[in-house]
Amino acid sequence: MRRAAFLLTALCLLSVLRNHAAAQSALPPVSEGAGSAESLRLSYYDYDPALPLQPELKEMPDQNERQAALRTRYRLAYDSAHDQRVTAILSIPKRFPPPYPAVILLHGSGGHKDTDYVRIAADMFATLGYAALSIDGQYRGERARPGRTGDIHLINSSTNRDAWVQTVIDLRRAVDYLHSRSDIEKSKIGFLGFSQGGMIGGTFIGVEPRIAVACLAIAGGNFVEWAKTAGFWKPELARTVEVNAAITDPIHFIGRFAPRPLLMLNAKRDELIPRANAEALFNAARDPREIIWYNSGHVLPLNAVNDIKAFFLKHLGERKAASG
Repeated sequence: MRRAAFLLTALCLLSVLRNHAAAQSALPPVSEGAGSAESLRLSYYDYDPALPLQPELKEMPDQNERQAALRTRYRLAYDSAHDQRVTAILSIPKRFPPPYPAVILLHGSGGHKDTDYVRIAADMFATLGYAALSIDGQYRGERARPGRTGDIHLINSSTNRDAWVQTVIDLRRAVDYLHSRSDIEKSKIGFLGFSQGGMIGGTFIGVEPRIAVACLAIAGGNFVEWAKTAGFWKPELARTVEVNAAITDPIHFIGRFAPRPLLMLNAKRDELIPRANAEALFNAARDPREIIWYNSGHVLPLNAVNDIKAFFLKHLGERKAASG
């Protein structure tokens, strides 16, 4: 497989990456010349955009009358790279005329495309006149498989590393799908990721130039140091973790998102994401960026919804509902 072939080269780069990991956020972008560390890292997320999407769209029944009046939801499936079929939900607002700004949503490690917080966010975007597209990450939701975990940020496993890469490409194919629709405003596509979805999102927005604005909720980075401070570091797995972190860790990618606007939402008492790792991800980003700290645990308070809403309204614009 192409990704496996790159591992040998990535190993040769590790001494350079380790020596400079602490200074990543202060350095200018690494040269993208052929053979550079940056070029090799980015190549993991390349795919053939000419691959047919083969989309299947089916309207989903809705028992809630208020929500049914707000938007129409569709069960979507499309082809991604490496012969993967991605399952998703597309939400189209009813009260606003096209073309619609759109936001791509990604759940956390225990979630799926229709987890409650994902559905709440999609419905909130419908009130703004935005479309929303939420996908099942690799091994979650309809893509679940026996013996596979949704905790693909645990990169002591090469299987998890490959699932991370796959999910990033799946998100890029979601952008392809939105671009294929005449009712989507292609210059106004945003991203919102939660927890692990925010971490994967930090990589995704760094390799996908068509995302205009992004919000990463309760996310973190700097995976090698995280593993050490959390007590998961094992000498026999050191090389595997370092190689996989060199390929996946969002601190290597998020700086590329600038000058597009970025918002991070984090919790002061987060029991899952250490503050140092949230700060490492924020410090690796570049302006314009903002971080909001809530006095909560990993589950953010309800007022975070208002901050998300205000952020996307500022950058994707307010819309006027159709008369009548």
